[in-house]
This record gives sequence, C-alpha cells and structure tokens, in this order.
Amino acid sequence: MFSVILMTLPMRFRLRKVKMDQRKLMDNANTITDMAKTQNTVYEIISDMSSRQDAIEERLTNLEDKMQSIQEHMESLPDLLSRCLTQHQERIEQRRNFLHPDTAAVAPIQAPTPQSMFNAAPMLFPHSR
Repeated sequence: MFSVILMTLPMRFRLRKVKMDQRKLMDNANTITDMAKTQNTVYEIISDMSSRQDAIEERLTNLEDKMQSIQEHMESLPDLLSRCLTQHQERIEQRRNFLHPDTAAVAPIQAPTPQSMFNAAPMLFPHSR
C-alpha cells in the first residue's frame, strides 16, 4: 500500500502542476481578451477626440473669419462716418442756402474731418432733438 501511495504522489504533483498551468493559461487568455477590449475602448476614445478636435478647429476658423470681417468693418467705420457726416452737412448747407440765399456766399460751412469728429464735442443735428 505504501508503494501505491509513493507512485500516486508524483502523479498528484503532476496533476497539480497541469492544473496550475491550465489556470495560468486561462488567466493569460483573459488578460489578452481584456487588453483587446481596452484597445477598442482607447481607439473609440481617440476617434471621438479626433472628431471633436476637427469640429473645434472648424469653429475656430469660423470665429477667426468673423473676427477678421468685424475688424475690416471697424477699420472702415471712420471713413463711413466721415462720408455720412459730410453728406449731412452738405444737405444742411443746401437747405440753408435754399431758405436764405443771401448768406450762401458769405459763410460756407466746413465739413468735419475724421480727427475733428473724434476729438470734438458731439454735434447736435436739428432733427435729432
């Protein structure tokens, strides 16, 4: 009986070793599966980040274009204001000359310059009261 136990002892150790090796292989297989899932998740996150970056870049480009347009309009504003004020002054002078032709040759009204518009006190127009 002792000899039977001695013979089965190495077989039990081998069986335990085989079972341990199987567990290690199963753990490795599970690890590989988990890594594949993690890789897919990371790929999805990177894809999402890339599409969001593209959307942000497009929005930023649109904002830059709009700001450039606003800048151009702001730069043209003094000339536009000057022209409008000059036209308004000319209409006032024409109306004054029409109503009072005797003072037309004596006192011409000078058109404002862009510097005088921004440095002088605000003008009061007859129709703005």
